[in-house]
Amino acid sequence: MSDSLTVSTGGLTSVSTEELFGFSAHLGSLARDARDWAHSASMARCLTEWSADAAPYGFAEPALSRAGRSLLETADSADRLSGVVRQAAEAYADGEARSRERVGAMQAFAGFLLGAYLRNLVIGALPMLPALALTALMMKQPPLRRAVAVLGAGIGGQLAGNTELMANPAFVRAVRGVVSAADDILMGAAGTGLPVARFLGDEGTGLVGLETVAAAAIILGGKHAFTPTPVHTNRAGSERPVRPPASLAEAAARIPSSGVGKPQVTVETYPDSAGKRSYAVYVAGTTDFGAESDEPFDMASNLAGLANSDSGSYTATLDAMEQAGVKPGDRVHLFGHSQGGLVAARVAASGVFDTQSLVTFGAPSGQVPVADSVTQVAVEHAEDIVPALGGAPVDGVEGRDRIVVSRSVFDELPPPGEFGSAHYMSEYERTAALIDESTDPRLFPLTDALAGIGPGAGVAQAFRAERVRPG
Repeated sequence: MSDSLTVSTGGLTSVSTEELFGFSAHLGSLARDARDWAHSASMARCLTEWSADAAPYGFAEPALSRAGRSLLETADSADRLSGVVRQAAEAYADGEARSRERVGAMQAFAGFLLGAYLRNLVIGALPMLPALALTALMMKQPPLRRAVAVLGAGIGGQLAGNTELMANPAFVRAVRGVVSAADDILMGAAGTGLPVARFLGDEGTGLVGLETVAAAAIILGGKHAFTPTPVHTNRAGSERPVRPPASLAEAAARIPSSGVGKPQVTVETYPDSAGKRSYAVYVAGTTDFGAESDEPFDMASNLAGLANSDSGSYTATLDAMEQAGVKPGDRVHLFGHSQGGLVAARVAASGVFDTQSLVTFGAPSGQVPVADSVTQVAVEHAEDIVPALGGAPVDGVEGRDRIVVSRSVFDELPPPGEFGSAHYMSEYERTAALIDESTDPRLFPLTDALAGIGPGAGVAQAFRAERVRPG
């Protein structure tokens, strides 16, 4: 497995800039050391010149003088080279952002053309309505329905079993592109003109986007896609003493593990000497992959979260925060895995709390417009398809400071049946440990934010939420 990190501002990345920034930092450190050594050489020369005890070593004065000058020249050269390398890394980062914008525009245009083609295809098929009606009638016959179900299961099984495809970073990027262009496909199919589509889409005002498509899916799916229910949130166990996480790896390890009947949210409270409190909130991922379960962290909440609706998991997290004493305007730090990352991003985007930092692991939260004032880091694996389901990152005034840290989990092909491990929290904890070791200066604000979670000892409380279904 690879230990190489790629740090970017989101979207497509062709150049790994962490090594460049690290090289720049090493050169800066070398320059400082060289100046310290030059100062030591100068002090030694002064001793041989002014101290009678050191007079016998006066023969070394010319060599010390030359060494001091060489060290200062080395320091100046290292500083200049450090600046050049840093500028190159920043130029690569800016180029990534411009490339992302161009690719996004091409994807939007291609999606619009596909939608228009599908619309014409449907219109052209209108004369075939009697035949389609007959087919629909035949589909009600049990033998035919069983045959279609078997065929669909076979196709789904083949897709899930094709680990080379599902864990291919190119496939993951393609899925992200299709998801990002979903709104353009929808507008093309609706017969919207291209200028109007560009004005309404992500490239323009953003009035029509992934949220619109997800909302449309909820409406079309009806109760089979999303049935809103009340959510009941309770404390799970007693409070326990805790200290602020000393690293991102430690914070990642505190995210609750997904599982039926397990707590989904943990809230840590840290009071300071003035009586003010700060909070760290950890949110688990999807527990149930059905749409009508008793778990609020289910697929229905995933779809509702993408549509920016009040999902059960979002409500459960807010309830847990309220029961832990978090009030509007309080300082919070948010961490979440998968659906929990999407929920954490929605909480940060609400603006209700003074969110200091947001770290997501494998979350479909790319298009959630979190304010630039929030230190935001998205950790994504190249073979993890879940973040791709959130589409490409937003491009508005907000969301530009979202830093994406990615890593390839598999050096080559994944072992059979293990392609899904790219989404496991255990792998993301390993990536978090690598981030802690990174020298990329773009991650320094995250280090500062982690250091500011709490001044000392605090308490942690776990929470468990369930849907309340009628009858």
